[in-house]
Amino acid sequence: MIKMAQFHHIKFLHEVEGLSQRQIAQKLGISRNTVSKYLKQNEAPTTIHRQKNYHGKEYSDETKRVLPIIDQWLEDDLKRWGKQRHTAARIYRRLVDEYDFKGSESNIRKVVAKRKKKLQEVFIPLDFQLGHQFQFDWGEADIILQGRTQRIYLFCMQLSASRMRFVRAYLHEKQEAFLDGFVHAFEFFGGVPTEGVFDNLKTAVVKILQGRDRLEQDAFLALQAHYLFKAEFCNIRSGNEKGRVEGTVGYVRRNAFVPLPDVQSLEELNAYLLDWCLREAEEKTVPFTKETIAQMWAKEKEYLHPLPEKKFEACRLVSCQVNKTSLITVETNQYSVPCSYVGQAVWAKMFVDHVIVVAQNQVIAEHPRSYERNQMITNLDHYLEALLKKPRAIRDAHAFQSSDLPDVFRRFHRKMREQEGAAGDRKFIRLLLLHREIGMEKLTQALREAEQAQVYRYEVVHEIIQRLTNNYLRVQDLSKEKTPVNLLDYKIQKANVAQYGQLTGGQMK
Repeated sequence: MIKMAQFHHIKFLHEVEGLSQRQIAQKLGISRNTVSKYLKQNEAPTTIHRQKNYHGKEYSDETKRVLPIIDQWLEDDLKRWGKQRHTAARIYRRLVDEYDFKGSESNIRKVVAKRKKKLQEVFIPLDFQLGHQFQFDWGEADIILQGRTQRIYLFCMQLSASRMRFVRAYLHEKQEAFLDGFVHAFEFFGGVPTEGVFDNLKTAVVKILQGRDRLEQDAFLALQAHYLFKAEFCNIRSGNEKGRVEGTVGYVRRNAFVPLPDVQSLEELNAYLLDWCLREAEEKTVPFTKETIAQMWAKEKEYLHPLPEKKFEACRLVSCQVNKTSLITVETNQYSVPCSYVGQAVWAKMFVDHVIVVAQNQVIAEHPRSYERNQMITNLDHYLEALLKKPRAIRDAHAFQSSDLPDVFRRFHRKMREQEGAAGDRKFIRLLLLHREIGMEKLTQALREAEQAQVYRYEVVHEIIQRLTNNYLRVQDLSKEKTPVNLLDYKIQKANVAQYGQLTGGQMK
C-alpha cells in the first residue's frame, strides 16, 4: 500500500502540478532515482508486479545444486509422522554436513517454505455410489453414569453416500466391542455396504505390510466373511482418507454429549444415541442436494447387501484352564464351571455383556460379564455334585451367599440344619438338585409355601413340587363327588375256589 501511494503521489506531482524530478524528490524526501524509476513505469506497482520485481530472483548456483536434495527430503517427510519431519534448520545442517553447502541458513529457510507450499496435498471432491462404502472410527466422550463421570468409547460408522450415522457406546475398545458394533450397525442400516474404510487399529490389523496391504486379525476376517464386505485401510496417518467419519466423531461429541448425558446404564445411553441419529437424519440435508439424510438413506437401503440369516458371534476367544475350585480366570476375574471339568482346558467366549464357557464344542457355563477387577462370579448349580460329597460346605459356599439366590433358600437351609443336623445339609442339597428338573422359579415357590406352613422337611417340599407340576394326586382328596362315574360302579368279586377246581379237573393241590 505504501508503494502504491508513493507511485500515485509522484505521478500526480509531476503530471498535474508540473514539478520536476528534483522538486518532487525534495518535497517527498526521497531520492531522484526513486522518482525517476516510478515516472518510467506505465503500470502501477500492484502486489503481483512487486512480487515479480522484488521476490522473483533466480536461485544462486549453490542453492540450485541442493534443490533436488531438499525436494526429495520434503517428499519423504509426507510419509512420516508429523512430529518427526525435517525442519528448515535441520535441512540446512544436513546440507552443510553431508553436501558441503556454502550458502546461508536464512536462504535455505526461504527455499524450504516455498517448496513446502508446492508439495501441499490436493484433496479431490468425491461422490460415493449408493450402497458402496462405509467409514468407521472410534471416538471418546464423557458421560454421567449412575452419578459418576465415566469415559466411554464411541463406535462411529457412517454410510459415505447418504451420510447416515450410527453411534454406539462401549466401556472399552476391545475386539469384542469392535465386532459387536458391526452387528448392531448393519442391523440398524438394514444391510451391508460393499466395502469399509478403516484406520490401522489393532482390533483389525495384526501387521502393516507394504503399501495398503495388511495382515488382518482372524476375527475381523471372519466378520468380513460373514457379512460379505471388504476392508480398505488408510495410509498411515492419513485420517483424511475417511474424512466423513472423522468429522462425525467430533460432531457427535459436540452435539450429542453437550451437556453430558446423565444415565443409569449404557443401554439407556445407546437408546438415546439411536434416537439422536434418527432425529439428525430427519433434520439435516445431504450436501449439494435438497434431500434429507433420511430420504437418501431410504434410497441407499435398496443397494445394500441383505443381512445374513444368523447374527455374527461377536466375541473374543480366550483359552483357560479350570482350577481345583472349578473356576477359570479371565482378566483378573474368576467364573465358575461345573465341577466335573476341573483340570480341563476350556474356551471362554468374551462378549461385551456376558461370558460363555465352552468345552468339547458344548456350552458348559454362562455368566454376566464383570468389568471390575478380582471378582468371583459363581453359579451354585456348578457345585452341587461336589456338595453331595461334602454337604457341610454348603454353609460357607461362595455361590450359596450370592445375592442372585433368593433369601428363602438360606432361611430354609438354616431350619433344616437346626432340626436334622448333618442330615439336613444332605437333604437340602437334594432339594437344590430338583431345580434342574422344575426350574428355580417353581423350587423357590415350593420353599416359600413350606416356609409359610413352618414345615422344613424334604418330603413336604417334594410333595408341594409334585402338586405344582401336576405330577401328583392325593387319594384322600378324591371325594365321592370328584370320583369318576365309571369307578363308582366298579366292584371286585371275591375269589371262588370251586371255579378254580373246575379248571383243574377237580384236582386241588
